[in-house]
Amino acid sequence: MEKIYDKCEICGNEEFEVLKKKESNKYAYYLVRCLNCGHVKEIEDKVKLSQAKLIISREDKSEAKMINLIHDVEYKVGDEIEVDGETLRITKIEVPESVNKAKGEEIKYLWTKSLSAPKKIGISINDRGKTYSIYLIVPPDFEFEVDKVYKVNEGLFKIKKIKTEKGDRRKAKAIEIKRIYGDPVKFSRSSIDLTEYLKDIKR
Repeated sequence: MEKIYDKCEICGNEEFEVLKKKESNKYAYYLVRCLNCGHVKEIEDKVKLSQAKLIISREDKSEAKMINLIHDVEYKVGDEIEVDGETLRITKIEVPESVNKAKGEEIKYLWTKSLSAPKKIGISINDRGKTYSIYLIVPPDFEFEVDKVYKVNEGLFKIKKIKTEKGDRRKAKAIEIKRIYGDPVKFSRSSIDLTEYLKDIKR
């Protein structure tokens, strides 16, 4: 969620959610909603913008385009920004050397990962010493959990390990996951069917 700071005329709160925005080299227009009372208002301001090259990573593909950054706003690795309705997480900033944070006027390249695009998940299943992989394309907020049973076609498996960018987790959303490890099971009273997300199977 992108935020902007201004004083609410209704309750005095200073934190707003950005509902809509338009930016050019001469001005910025925002439609915002107060996070305290829900009051919606428009903000139009003259701002100085700088151009940078935006690289968006979506699984196996990437897209590059120019983007306007607010001149004196600081951007940091890990921040989330909205571009054309797509939520992006900043993964790298170049000015041109690589830094963890910089103001818009300094940035030449902004590397990001889409948090809106479907996520490819690899699942390694160990069946009596033989390992095979299942690849799924799932929504980025799809949640997996250790010890739960999942179904792909007629096969069942139980997750024993979820590896994420920040280490092993018992529960994680697809956007955070690097790899899932599981064991086959023959029977389960309840399971989550993943068949519709099946991409490919490699033995």
